[in-house]
Amino acid sequence: MERRTYTKEDLLIFCDFDGTITRRDLGDEVFRQYMPIGTLQRQLLGRELTIDAYWRSLCAALPATATEEALRSFALAEETDPYFRPFVEFCRENSVPLHVVSDGFDVYITPLLQREGAAEVPRFCNRLVFGHNTPEPIFPLASESCSCFCASCKRNAVLSVSATDSIIVFIGDGYSDFCAAEHADVIFAKAALAAHCTRHRIPHHPFHTFFDVLRILKKLINEHALRPRHQARLRRKEAFETE
Repeated sequence: MERRTYTKEDLLIFCDFDGTITRRDLGDEVFRQYMPIGTLQRQLLGRELTIDAYWRSLCAALPATATEEALRSFALAEETDPYFRPFVEFCRENSVPLHVVSDGFDVYITPLLQREGAAEVPRFCNRLVFGHNTPEPIFPLASESCSCFCASCKRNAVLSVSATDSIIVFIGDGYSDFCAAEHADVIFAKAALAAHCTRHRIPHHPFHTFFDVLRILKKLINEHALRPRHQARLRRKEAFETE
Protein backbone atom coordinates (compact mmCIF):
# COMPACT_ATOMS: atom_id res chain seq x y z
CA MET A 1 0.00 0.00 0.00
CA GLU A 2 1.29 3.44 -0.94
CA ARG A 3 2.05 5.62 2.07
CA ARG A 4 -0.10 8.73 2.28
CA THR A 5 1.67 12.11 2.20
CA TYR A 6 0.45 14.44 4.93
CA THR A 7 0.58 18.22 4.45
CA LYS A 8 -0.04 21.34 6.51
CA GLU A 9 -3.73 21.01 5.59
CA ASP A 10 -3.84 17.91 7.83
CA LEU A 11 -2.43 19.69 10.87
CA LEU A 12 -4.24 20.54 14.08
CA ILE A 13 -2.09 22.29 16.69
CA PHE A 14 -2.78 22.35 20.42
CA CYS A 15 -0.68 24.46 22.75
CA ASP A 16 -0.41 24.67 26.52
CA PHE A 17 -0.43 28.14 28.05
CA ASP A 18 1.32 28.37 31.45
CA GLY A 19 5.08 28.00 31.09
CA THR A 20 4.74 27.42 27.35
CA ILE A 21 3.25 30.62 25.94
CA THR A 22 4.13 32.47 29.14
CA ARG A 23 7.62 32.41 30.60
CA ARG A 24 6.35 31.61 34.10
CA ASP A 25 3.56 29.35 35.32
CA LEU A 26 1.10 32.19 35.55
CA GLY A 27 -1.59 30.07 37.22
CA ASP A 28 0.60 29.67 40.29
CA GLU A 29 1.89 33.25 40.20
CA VAL A 30 -1.61 34.74 40.14
CA PHE A 31 -2.36 33.11 43.49
CA ARG A 32 1.13 33.45 44.95
CA GLN A 33 0.84 37.24 44.95
CA TYR A 34 -1.91 36.90 47.57
CA MET A 35 -0.85 33.94 49.68
CA PRO A 36 1.80 31.24 50.25
CA ILE A 37 0.86 28.20 48.17
CA GLY A 38 3.73 25.84 48.97
CA THR A 39 1.79 23.55 51.32
CA LEU A 40 -1.08 23.09 48.87
CA GLN A 41 1.40 22.47 46.03
CA ARG A 42 3.13 19.74 48.02
CA GLN A 43 -0.23 18.13 48.79
CA LEU A 44 -1.13 18.30 45.10
CA LEU A 45 2.15 16.78 43.90
CA GLY A 46 1.87 14.13 46.63
CA ARG A 47 -1.61 13.29 45.31
CA GLU A 48 -3.16 14.24 48.66
CA LEU A 49 -5.27 16.76 46.72
CA THR A 50 -6.88 16.46 43.32
CA ILE A 51 -6.18 19.32 40.94
CA ASP A 52 -9.75 20.63 41.15
CA ALA A 53 -9.59 20.56 44.98
CA TYR A 54 -6.28 22.44 44.75
CA TRP A 55 -7.82 25.19 42.60
CA ARG A 56 -10.91 25.39 44.83
CA SER A 57 -8.75 25.75 47.94
CA LEU A 58 -6.73 28.55 46.35
CA CYS A 59 -9.81 30.39 45.15
CA ALA A 60 -11.48 30.12 48.54
CA ALA A 61 -8.46 31.78 50.16
CA LEU A 62 -8.36 34.79 47.83
CA PRO A 63 -8.92 38.15 49.55
CA ALA A 64 -11.51 40.70 48.42
CA THR A 65 -8.77 42.64 46.63
CA ALA A 66 -8.42 39.79 44.12
CA THR A 67 -10.94 41.27 41.73
CA GLU A 68 -11.30 40.31 38.09
CA GLU A 69 -9.64 43.56 37.07
CA ALA A 70 -6.74 43.01 39.50
CA LEU A 71 -6.04 39.53 38.12
CA ARG A 72 -6.22 40.78 34.53
CA SER A 73 -3.82 43.63 35.29
CA PHE A 74 -1.39 41.24 36.95
CA ALA A 75 -1.48 38.97 33.91
CA LEU A 76 -0.89 41.79 31.44
CA ALA A 77 2.38 42.63 33.19
CA GLU A 78 3.72 39.14 32.41
CA GLU A 79 6.19 38.24 29.68
CA THR A 80 5.35 35.73 26.97
CA ASP A 81 7.62 33.77 24.67
CA PRO A 82 8.83 36.42 22.18
CA TYR A 83 8.40 33.98 19.28
CA PHE A 84 4.81 33.09 20.09
CA ARG A 85 3.40 35.95 18.01
CA PRO A 86 5.34 34.87 14.85
CA PHE A 87 4.11 31.33 15.46
CA VAL A 88 0.50 32.55 15.59
CA GLU A 89 1.07 34.51 12.37
CA PHE A 90 2.47 31.42 10.66
CA CYS A 91 -0.60 29.39 11.64
CA ARG A 92 -2.93 32.18 10.48
CA GLU A 93 -1.16 32.70 7.14
CA ASN A 94 -1.14 28.97 6.42
CA SER A 95 -4.69 28.27 7.67
CA VAL A 96 -3.36 25.82 10.26
CA PRO A 97 -5.87 25.54 13.14
CA LEU A 98 -4.28 26.53 16.46
CA HIS A 99 -5.95 25.90 19.83
CA VAL A 100 -4.84 26.80 23.34
CA VAL A 101 -5.48 24.11 25.95
CA SER A 102 -4.87 25.00 29.57
CA ASP A 103 -5.70 23.90 33.08
CA GLY A 104 -5.47 27.56 34.06
CA PHE A 105 -8.15 30.24 34.02
CA ASP A 106 -9.75 32.46 31.42
CA VAL A 107 -9.31 35.61 33.52
CA TYR A 108 -5.61 35.80 32.66
CA ILE A 109 -5.40 33.65 29.51
CA THR A 110 -7.84 35.70 27.42
CA PRO A 111 -6.24 39.15 27.95
CA LEU A 112 -2.75 37.82 27.26
CA LEU A 113 -3.82 36.12 24.03
CA GLN A 114 -5.51 39.35 22.97
CA ARG A 115 -2.33 41.28 23.71
CA GLU A 116 -0.27 38.84 21.65
CA GLY A 117 -2.47 39.16 18.56
CA ALA A 118 -4.15 35.80 19.15
CA ALA A 119 -7.63 36.96 20.16
CA GLU A 120 -9.30 34.66 17.63
CA VAL A 121 -7.45 31.51 18.75
CA PRO A 122 -9.92 29.08 20.35
CA ARG A 123 -9.09 28.23 23.94
CA PHE A 124 -10.08 25.38 26.22
CA CYS A 125 -9.53 26.33 29.85
CA ASN A 126 -11.09 26.66 33.27
CA ARG A 127 -13.24 29.66 34.17
CA LEU A 128 -13.35 31.96 37.16
CA VAL A 129 -16.81 33.34 37.89
CA PHE A 130 -16.78 36.57 39.89
CA GLY A 131 -19.65 38.12 41.83
CA HIS A 132 -19.58 36.05 45.01
CA ASN A 133 -17.45 36.44 48.13
CA THR A 134 -14.64 34.65 46.33
CA PRO A 135 -14.26 33.69 42.66
CA GLU A 136 -15.83 30.33 41.81
CA PRO A 137 -13.75 27.98 39.62
CA ILE A 138 -15.60 26.17 36.84
CA PHE A 139 -14.10 23.15 35.04
CA PRO A 140 -15.89 22.73 31.67
CA LEU A 141 -13.91 19.70 30.52
CA ALA A 142 -13.82 17.69 33.74
CA SER A 143 -13.76 13.98 32.91
CA GLU A 144 -14.44 10.93 35.04
CA SER A 145 -13.09 8.61 32.35
CA CYS A 146 -9.58 10.09 32.40
CA SER A 147 -7.13 10.06 35.30
CA CYS A 148 -4.96 12.87 33.93
CA PHE A 149 -3.40 15.57 36.12
CA CYS A 150 -6.00 18.16 35.06
CA ALA A 151 -9.21 19.66 36.41
CA SER A 152 -10.35 20.06 32.79
CA CYS A 153 -9.08 17.25 30.59
CA LYS A 154 -6.83 18.47 27.78
CA ARG A 155 -7.18 15.14 26.03
CA ASN A 156 -10.92 15.71 25.73
CA ALA A 157 -10.30 19.18 24.31
CA VAL A 158 -8.07 17.64 21.64
CA LEU A 159 -10.57 14.90 20.80
CA SER A 160 -13.51 17.29 20.63
CA VAL A 161 -12.22 19.06 17.51
CA SER A 162 -10.03 16.40 15.88
CA ALA A 163 -10.80 14.38 12.77
CA THR A 164 -9.74 10.74 12.65
CA ASP A 165 -6.97 11.35 10.12
CA SER A 166 -5.69 14.67 11.50
CA ILE A 167 -2.02 15.06 12.35
CA ILE A 168 -2.23 16.33 15.92
CA VAL A 169 0.61 18.53 17.13
CA PHE A 170 0.94 19.18 20.87
CA ILE A 171 3.22 21.79 22.49
CA GLY A 172 3.70 21.79 26.25
CA ASP A 173 5.89 21.71 29.31
CA GLY A 174 4.17 20.33 32.40
CA TYR A 175 2.34 17.60 34.29
CA SER A 176 -1.06 18.65 32.96
CA ASP A 177 0.23 18.02 29.41
CA PHE A 178 1.16 14.36 29.85
CA CYS A 179 -2.16 12.85 28.83
CA ALA A 180 -2.86 15.10 25.83
CA ALA A 181 0.68 14.64 24.53
CA GLU A 182 0.32 10.85 24.68
CA HIS A 183 -2.58 11.22 22.21
CA ALA A 184 -0.62 13.46 19.79
CA ASP A 185 1.31 12.54 16.64
CA VAL A 186 3.94 15.30 16.84
CA ILE A 187 5.05 16.48 20.27
CA PHE A 188 7.12 19.53 21.20
CA ALA A 189 8.17 19.21 24.82
CA LYS A 190 10.28 20.91 27.46
CA ALA A 191 10.73 20.68 31.23
CA ALA A 192 8.53 18.05 32.95
CA LEU A 193 6.81 17.01 29.72
CA ALA A 194 10.13 16.36 27.99
CA ALA A 195 11.27 14.26 30.96
CA HIS A 196 8.00 12.31 30.85
CA CYS A 197 8.34 11.64 27.13
CA THR A 198 11.95 10.52 27.56
CA ARG A 199 11.06 8.26 30.49
CA HIS A 200 8.25 6.58 28.54
CA ARG A 201 10.08 6.54 25.21
CA ILE A 202 7.55 8.79 23.52
CA PRO A 203 9.07 10.44 20.41
CA HIS A 204 9.21 14.22 20.83
CA HIS A 205 11.05 17.35 19.76
CA PRO A 206 12.73 19.22 22.65
CA PHE A 207 12.34 22.99 22.42
CA HIS A 208 13.23 26.15 24.32
CA THR A 209 11.11 28.76 22.55
CA PHE A 210 8.58 28.95 19.72
CA PHE A 211 11.49 29.79 17.43
CA ASP A 212 12.49 26.11 17.76
CA VAL A 213 8.91 24.92 17.29
CA LEU A 214 8.43 26.97 14.14
CA ARG A 215 11.78 25.95 12.66
CA ILE A 216 11.17 22.23 13.21
CA LEU A 217 7.54 22.36 12.10
CA LYS A 218 8.44 24.13 8.85
CA LYS A 219 11.11 21.50 8.22
CA LEU A 220 8.64 18.65 8.76
CA ILE A 221 6.17 20.29 6.37
CA ASN A 222 8.72 21.13 3.68
CA GLU A 223 10.29 17.67 3.76
CA HIS A 224 6.89 15.92 3.72
CA ALA A 225 7.90 14.27 7.01
CA LEU A 226 4.58 14.60 8.84
CA ARG A 227 3.48 11.16 9.99
CA PRO A 228 0.76 9.77 12.24
CA ARG A 229 2.09 8.11 15.38
CA HIS A 230 0.67 4.61 15.72
CA GLN A 231 0.43 4.59 19.53
CA ALA A 232 -1.26 7.99 19.51
CA ARG A 233 -3.86 6.81 17.00
CA LEU A 234 -4.60 3.76 19.17
CA ARG A 235 -4.95 5.92 22.26
CA ARG A 236 -7.32 8.31 20.49
CA LYS A 237 -9.44 5.41 19.26
CA GLU A 238 -9.64 3.99 22.78
CA ALA A 239 -10.49 7.42 24.23
CA PHE A 240 -13.29 7.96 21.70
CA GLU A 241 -14.75 4.60 22.61
CA THR A 242 -14.47 5.32 26.35
CA GLU A 243 -16.07 8.74 26.12
